[in-house]
This record gives sequence, C-alpha cells and structure tokens, in this order.
Amino acid sequence: MAERHYDMVEAAPPIDVDEIARLLHIEVTEHADPGAANTIGKITLSHKGPAKVWINPAENAYGPRRRFTLAHEIAHFCMHRSTDRHEFIDDKSTMNRSESYWNSYESEANRFAAELLMPQQLIESLGRRVIDAYKAEHNTEKMPLTRFIDVMAVKFRVSHPAMEFRLRNVGIGKHQ
Repeated sequence: MAERHYDMVEAAPPIDVDEIARLLHIEVTEHADPGAANTIGKITLSHKGPAKVWINPAENAYGPRRRFTLAHEIAHFCMHRSTDRHEFIDDKSTMNRSESYWNSYESEANRFAAELLMPQQLIESLGRRVIDAYKAEHNTEKMPLTRFIDVMAVKFRVSHPAMEFRLRNVGIGKHQ
C-alpha cells in the first residue's frame, strides 16, 4: 500500500491566488472603470469559455485587499457555477463579513476566501514556529496575541482584521 505524505514544512504562505486563478483558467484583468467606481471586483461565469474576473484597481490598491478580492471571486467560480447566476458583482457590502451574512452566496465566498488564503493546517504549523521563536527570542512563556496576529498577517499577506477573524474562527488565540 502506497503511503501518502504531505509535508507542511514545504508549504509556506502567502498562498499564490494569481497562480490558482491561472490553473483554473480564470482570466483576471485590472483596469480603471469610472462606471463601476463602487465595485471591488466581479466574476462573469461562462459555460462556453473561461470565467473572467475584473478587479477594480482603485478599490484594491492595498495588496491584502486585492488578494482577498481575487480569492472571493475564485470562490464564486468554485462554488456557484452551477447556479442560474452568471455574474457576481462585489462591492463593500458583499465583501463585508457582517453585511453579507444573510446573502448565502457572498457569505460562502467570504468564508471560502479566508480558508483559501489562510488554511488552518498552515496557520497551525507556521503559528507554532512563530510562537516558539518569539518565546525563545524574548525569554518568555507567552507571545502577545496582537503581536502574533501582526506577524501572521504579514506572513500570509492578509489584513490584520482578516487574520484576527480567521484565528478566532479556527479557535486559535487563547493559548500561545
């Protein structure tokens, strides 16, 4: 029987969402569109050709925002292609965790994006190393949670609030 081995030591953040989009044959474009000033991003799903994602550069100038937007659109591609909808247009309300709560498509896409950018197994393996290094360097028994969130957000190239929410979501943050 062949043994399957997954080496998390080889995996390292940040997750390359542009490469994931490329592998899924999703065309990603970024260009100014004055008519869509409040749109953060959108995906057009097609049964005949590749899906097309447009990212609004004015709304995604902050790198972690752009990464989350693309991950969110990839989520629509992976989860919502079989629905009768062919386009998802995302703005501040659909990308906001609390405002999108009652919209199942957007809530699912936000959750998927967080899991794609910050996989639990990678958070746990890297997080343990970050905490151990901090404790050794500072000769202390604990790492302050805010410092841990800061370090992890930088490593995963996500925002501080996104990392804080994800850590809480996977039950990390109480005992480091």
